[in-house]
Amino acid sequence: MVKAHFDNIRQNILDELDKATEKIVVAVYWFTNQALFQKLMTRVADGLRVELIIHNDYINNRDTGLNFQNFIDNGGEFYFSDTFNPMHNKFCVIDNKVLINGSYNWTYYAEDRNRENILLIKDEQETINSFVTEFERLKSLTEKVEKIRPLTKFEVDEFNLLRARDYLANDIVFQAKATGNKDIVDSAFQIAPENIEVQKTAFDLNLTRRYKLKHSIGSSLQHDNYLVIVPKGAYLPVTKTEIVQTVADNQTSSASTIHFGENIKASQNTKFAEMKISGLPKKPVGEAKMKYHFTIDIYGNLRMEKFSLDTDIRQIINKKITGLLEEEKD
Repeated sequence: MVKAHFDNIRQNILDELDKATEKIVVAVYWFTNQALFQKLMTRVADGLRVELIIHNDYINNRDTGLNFQNFIDNGGEFYFSDTFNPMHNKFCVIDNKVLINGSYNWTYYAEDRNRENILLIKDEQETINSFVTEFERLKSLTEKVEKIRPLTKFEVDEFNLLRARDYLANDIVFQAKATGNKDIVDSAFQIAPENIEVQKTAFDLNLTRRYKLKHSIGSSLQHDNYLVIVPKGAYLPVTKTEIVQTVADNQTSSASTIHFGENIKASQNTKFAEMKISGLPKKPVGEAKMKYHFTIDIYGNLRMEKFSLDTDIRQIINKKITGLLEEEKD
């Protein structure tokens, strides 16, 4: 039995979740709907096994969003997909007997604004089994999450995969793979020049030259310690992040030097930049947090960003570092 629904989709899903007796698995790209979430929480409390995969971006993972940590703490099994393996499905399997599949994300926007659909599929075991198998495959592409760090509003663009510019750039890369025409890859990079993930995809598909770092790049820390942010041997393009915290009570600024080299002492490596941000909130030691976000594109452009996760005060430095690269020959 296959039945299409174009209206009252949320209620149809709620009705089917109510009928579950053993297990529910859900894979949806975006999930913001409180009614659907509370139903999953209820089914967890009822002793059912409930597994959930969503994408790790600001729509899903924020302080004001759904309390997925509570879902985990109460026994739900939770997985984030990421930019390396973005999960864009929207399906749910109930007791390995009922499949809900369609265009519908579990969001208010999908329910109240978009024109969406789901198919409610029963008594089609071969099809349902295929989705069960796919869910297990999707789980294998990520890791089970036990502790969630909510993204801040200042990280909203870091995991945004669905802008038209970025979608087109990715499409061109896969066109190059399908047609064998590597000459068009550079046009994809020009369309979305700041999207390192597009370049990573092209690299993974062997559509670009292979460059790697000859030295590690990192930041000085307290007591002349050295935090490696991008390690020696990393292939371009590369994106690395590190979160650091204040080292004193009521610390309102943070200064560091950026080096390349391998010594555990920062001062023994070559310094090539300084970073300082002020205006940090006065908090006890370790509670005010800052994030380093470093990217190096395939052209050897290093973008170093340090910003407060509390205030978004940030410093950005751009450097050309072709001298720190070596090409790997076939």
